Amino acid sequence: MRFLNHSLAQEIVNRTTNIIHRNINVMNEKGVIIGSGDHHRIDSIHEGAVRVIETQKGFEITSSELTQFHGVKAGINLPITFHGEVVGVIGITGEPEEVRNYGELVKMAAEMILQQAVLVDEIQWDERLKEELTSQLLHGMDKLDSFYFERVERLGIQLDLPRIAVILKMENHSNGYKWLRGKLEKDDLYIVQPTHIVVLKRIDMTHEKEDGTFNQIKSWVQHNQLEGKVAIGRFIPSIEGLAISYQEALYTLKVGEKLHPDQLLYRYEHYKLAVFLAEAKEFGVKGELSQSVEELKDYDEKGDLLETLSVYVEENGDVNKAAGRLFIHRNTLRYRLERISELTNKDPRKLSDLVELYVAILQYKIQ
Repeated sequence: MRFLNHSLAQEIVNRTTNIIHRNINVMNEKGVIIGSGDHHRIDSIHEGAVRVIETQKGFEITSSELTQFHGVKAGINLPITFHGEVVGVIGITGEPEEVRNYGELVKMAAEMILQQAVLVDEIQWDERLKEELTSQLLHGMDKLDSFYFERVERLGIQLDLPRIAVILKMENHSNGYKWLRGKLEKDDLYIVQPTHIVVLKRIDMTHEKEDGTFNQIKSWVQHNQLEGKVAIGRFIPSIEGLAISYQEALYTLKVGEKLHPDQLLYRYEHYKLAVFLAEAKEFGVKGELSQSVEELKDYDEKGDLLETLSVYVEENGDVNKAAGRLFIHRNTLRYRLERISELTNKDPRKLSDLVELYVAILQYKIQ
């Protein structure tokens, strides 16, 4: 495995040079200079480094010995080791007597920088793999094989923990992602998509169902910590339920933005019927219900009748509350309801007709 590359080698050079204020060279496992304070030496073979790699030991070159080697200057060269293996060489330019005391310090610094870089790369790789596994999980169990579960186990992911799907649609995707990373807990899974971020959030079951998690997310929105919109699916107690919860959250976001565009937080439980209609429409199930609203709009240029019907539904048919919200007299409300009945042939004062008109409004708005 190759650990050292040009950018990491140059980082080692820059950081160690700042410590001892001497020219530093870093060579790869073949003795090629891939980082140096003297950029003219990059990509040339360093014979002293080749000797170090062959012997697995440090090698010093004095000014009097320069004629015996090609492409070298006076200095000391020490092996860079990782997990007991020599993966490169670090050299300090100068007479060995002058720079020898810096040798072990520079070698240790180089190995620490390398170890840190490898660790960061491993963490980033694991994060990318986690995202890939999460993406596969969101699309259902059909294509998940034994290899999938082996990788899940290797990363320490416990799929049987209770989780719900949360979709975050943020105004600034990059800043939102950085903000979210600070909020995620150990067992939360996530994936960043072009238009939104999906989090499979662990639920604390000591709270009543998922209310604890819901209130936590609600507090983010209320305290303006999150610039964007959030949709939350149901908790379904199975691995298969995660994909369902995700689809519910997706549809909830879609219909929530259309029905209540000024709202920031949408919960599936509040949009079940609207989600059902949106899913039916996507699967090609067409109905004639929205025709009632179309007929209403033809005779409702100002939108008073449609608004009246929407408020009347939201107030559960309570004439006084609906009239109060609309700032009109009860008689005006009754007149509008009669007009709606004439135009649609559906009387909103009858429960069966009101239900049909309510569904028609939802169907119209989410189209």
